[in-house]
Amino acid sequence: MEATYKDIQRLTGFSLSTISKYFNGGNLRPRTKEAIETAVADLNFRVNDLARGLKSRKSMSVGLLIPELNSVFHTTIMRHVGHILRMRGYSCIVCDSNMDKKTERDAVQFLVDKMVEGIITIPLDGSGAQLELAKRWEIPCVLIDRKLTNFVTDAVIIDNFYAGKAAAEYLLSKGHRNAAVVSGPLGIYTMGERFRGFENEFSSHGAKTTLAGIETEFSIKGGYNAALDFFKKENEATAVFCTNYELTLGTIMALNELGLKFPDDVSVFGFDNMELSAVIKPSLTVIEQPMEQMSRLAAELLLRRLESEKIEGHETIVLGTKMIEGSSVAKIN
Repeated sequence: MEATYKDIQRLTGFSLSTISKYFNGGNLRPRTKEAIETAVADLNFRVNDLARGLKSRKSMSVGLLIPELNSVFHTTIMRHVGHILRMRGYSCIVCDSNMDKKTERDAVQFLVDKMVEGIITIPLDGSGAQLELAKRWEIPCVLIDRKLTNFVTDAVIIDNFYAGKAAAEYLLSKGHRNAAVVSGPLGIYTMGERFRGFENEFSSHGAKTTLAGIETEFSIKGGYNAALDFFKKENEATAVFCTNYELTLGTIMALNELGLKFPDDVSVFGFDNMELSAVIKPSLTVIEQPMEQMSRLAAELLLRRLESEKIEGHETIVLGTKMIEGSSVAKIN
């Protein structure tokens, strides 16, 4: 027999109006929402009753959850993923967390309420707690760009450690022994790995090699402020490695304001080969990550989960990067 509102009432003790308010998106206390969600999951209510006769057909919708709309990387992934899903007949519901973990959790709740069949996400909360609700509803999730510490699921990432290492190797090959790194929060998987790879390679070249790490927010403004503060002060850095696209642009803005020319005064090694990178003169040396390939593989992983029989285990696909050599790094003695 299919579950009803009265079955939820029996388990929770709440009135039918309160339960109805929950399903209609009303404002309830967190404890009340949690109790109803637990009862709904125990009763498998979403499948048997909430679907209201849709049991035999799919919603054909997928949730795409990204940290912010201000990031060119995130919106590029969004564009590629959305295109691939539409080609396969799926609609795409896009949410952004605005770099806030609570908003990210609320977005997952929203996508579950919309009965999406799967979720593709660039996660903000590195623990994976935000995806537990999706797991409870057996909604498959695929990660792009980042791994989680306490949540195992399919993922498509690049070798961020090697990307940082490759940048360091290149600067070292040009004679640089003092470098700064402008990085986003090191608690974010990508930032931590890129910095660790760079730091590990620099430290392996002996005591003469020094490294200054500058941690800031993910934005052009963050890169600008961090680089401005650092290069205003007396320092020995002959090069700077920027760990994402926005930080690269912000750093270049700061150098321009300070009247520092690259590569004459300081060499610049950036990240991501986006449109603006092509018009900056001199041309930038950057690490390029395969965004279109990442998007395609993530969408294909999710579609396999949705359209195939039950697949055991989870898959992590690790992609390589390539270096685009420009003229922004000088060779020094």
